Amino acid sequence: MMHRLTATGIMLIVALVTLVSCISLQSSPAQKSSSLSSKDKRQQSITLRNGAMTLGKTVPGFWHHQWVGKGKISITRDTQIFKEGPAALKVSSTSGPAKGQAFQLIKGASGQSFTVSGFAKSTGNVKVHVAVQSFSKQLRPLQFQPVKYLFNNQDWISFSQEIALPPKTHRFGIVLLLEGQGEAWLDEVKLTGINVRNIAGNPVKLPPPKQQDPTIPMHGYYPKFPRAWLKLHQQHLKQTQRRQINVVFLGDSITQGWRKHKQLWQQYYGKLDAVNFGVGGDRTQQILWRIDHGLFDQIQPQLVVLNIGVNNLWGDQFGAARIAEGVEKIVDTIQAKSPQTKILLLGILPTGEKPNTANRKKIQAINRQIERLDNGSTIRFLDMGPNFLEPDGTISTKIMPDYLHLSKQGYKIWATSMQKTFAEMLKQ
Repeated sequence: MMHRLTATGIMLIVALVTLVSCISLQSSPAQKSSSLSSKDKRQQSITLRNGAMTLGKTVPGFWHHQWVGKGKISITRDTQIFKEGPAALKVSSTSGPAKGQAFQLIKGASGQSFTVSGFAKSTGNVKVHVAVQSFSKQLRPLQFQPVKYLFNNQDWISFSQEIALPPKTHRFGIVLLLEGQGEAWLDEVKLTGINVRNIAGNPVKLPPPKQQDPTIPMHGYYPKFPRAWLKLHQQHLKQTQRRQINVVFLGDSITQGWRKHKQLWQQYYGKLDAVNFGVGGDRTQQILWRIDHGLFDQIQPQLVVLNIGVNNLWGDQFGAARIAEGVEKIVDTIQAKSPQTKILLLGILPTGEKPNTANRKKIQAINRQIERLDNGSTIRFLDMGPNFLEPDGTISTKIMPDYLHLSKQGYKIWATSMQKTFAEMLKQ
């Protein structure tokens, strides 16, 4: 009996296999076509990496390929001149006129099409081409397709060009070609099209450059907690989307410190729909970055209380005037984002125990310069600094325990010193 059942089962299995085979044979051309199509799509996938030049140290990651036809060139990751930040690809002639290029090499295939876009800039006596160079499987040049032409001194200019890769293409390069004596930059490169990907490093997870211009937006960074600064910014963005905001306190850890004194905050600002957007360690360039990345995109507050600049003093290589320009740029950027918003600009508070130090003098110089922004109505300047000092100019640890951050008594001084001007601006 067992053998008969087994034989019957085998016959059924054979029949089923035969039926499935027939179905498979009938549908195999379509399946094969579908399979090949999927395979072709996988082969046709184009991936541009690091188009915003966020990765790399001396040279932007993935943009290290080069060709030199004449003279000498250098390829660098420029953290001082860029379109969006934190850096741009830079090609320079290093000893007289030169001809050379930097490019990223990308896998591609014949007939693929996409659009390449971005920004370029040039200085000097130069001819500059942004282009797409296609290569064969043996990396022999096939076709040089110009995308954008610049010459001599041209500031950042955008480009966007549709590209179709020629026959026999196996790879292609996004090229920045310089000819002459000078410099050229490339930034914010993107590819768009079918089966196209842009993979960018996250600049907020990377240490920013040591030298940062106070007027150029730059993300913040905590070495021990690489993602923490961005998370704070994201939390602030969520607040702008979820609640009514009438007053914004904007600044660094001194502003952020209000969070430790909730009862005091509630007493003075609790009924005013006020938020605290202070972030520890921020300098003028971090405030600019946060504004550029959405801080005022969803809100139009009546008043912003701005207190920023003290962190720019540490390791400063730009000077008081440049720091003041950074503060001024913040004011201008807020007004551009939210034209109806008034700004109460606070002078940088004194720091350090003793008077007449280099930092105290620099603070005074910055405050004198930003005081000129006061127009008597939409922008008011208030220097509260003298209220935090002893008669001999020193700072008491009862007010600033570390001669920088405020105690509860210090925040009371802040609130009372600002109260009159603050109230006037809200009533206007």
